Amino acid sequence: MTSADVRHTRGLLVVILLGVIFVALVSSLVVFTGRRAGATHTQSETLSVLPMRIRMRTEPNAKAPVVATATSGEKLITQEDRGAWVRVQNEDGLSGWAERNSLERTSERQRRLARYQAIRKLPALSAIVTRRTPLYAGPGIFYPVVGELSADTQVSVFTRDHDFYALDHDGGIAYADVDTIDVSSAGTRQLEVSTATPPATETTASTAVPEPPPIIPPISLSPAPERGVYSAVPIGGTQPEELERVVPHYPSAARRADVQGSVVVRGIVRKDGTIDDVEVIKDLPYGLGDSARQAVSQWRFRPATYRGDPIDVYYTVTVNFRLSQ
Repeated sequence: MTSADVRHTRGLLVVILLGVIFVALVSSLVVFTGRRAGATHTQSETLSVLPMRIRMRTEPNAKAPVVATATSGEKLITQEDRGAWVRVQNEDGLSGWAERNSLERTSERQRRLARYQAIRKLPALSAIVTRRTPLYAGPGIFYPVVGELSADTQVSVFTRDHDFYALDHDGGIAYADVDTIDVSSAGTRQLEVSTATPPATETTASTAVPEPPPIIPPISLSPAPERGVYSAVPIGGTQPEELERVVPHYPSAARRADVQGSVVVRGIVRKDGTIDDVEVIKDLPYGLGDSARQAVSQWRFRPATYRGDPIDVYYTVTVNFRLSQ
């Protein structure tokens, strides 16, 4: 046998050996994955029902027969956990399978309530429901439904999260589609912008504002401990005073589409007279909301004060875009 034949034989043996090792590894992985997929957790824990109502079923699938129902806040004991589904037992001793995303652990509930408490420290805007709408536990239709609002119901809106408003619901927070809620601009700083208004730049910002800001009845509030921001100026304090103001431009796309209406923005007037964290609470299409946000972000103030010291405070502005005749 020549040296070339020897090298060829050795190479063939190496390839065969590597193939055997590869097959063994794949087989082990398949067996391990199968065991993990079939594994269940039996550690018992208490879960709370998050939606208005859930159905407990005989099998872990949405088409299985219903054996019982549970309502929001009800405590259930887990008996088996298969990831997306858990087998639970209610206070009457009835057991059934429920979807895991409709239940929450104590730690999850604590985080949710802490987030709700932070949102509730924001200044609220009055609003009215324009049509019947579901309420969700989070800002999206994939969150559990926790309630429902009928048309013409008055609500308090705290903030906007993407296409959903965070609003007051039974002392907590729930989310509703922005298209079903009409936020009022009453009691906020009003600014009129028409198609006759020349586009504003930093050099055209007014240094003297002719009309004073509206008088907002002061309320006694403590600052949010996390950020030290007042939701309103406490009794005895002074309101922020506008010193420089940039007028939003009226986007050409909005003019061509004959879009007009009110945009509500809110930011924090800082102790140094700047305003930041400006967000659009009530929006309009064709860039009107972004135009208002960018302009108000450039405003300058004499800061609000309380007990003689400047404070950080939320400030809300309504920009009324009007088409000139």
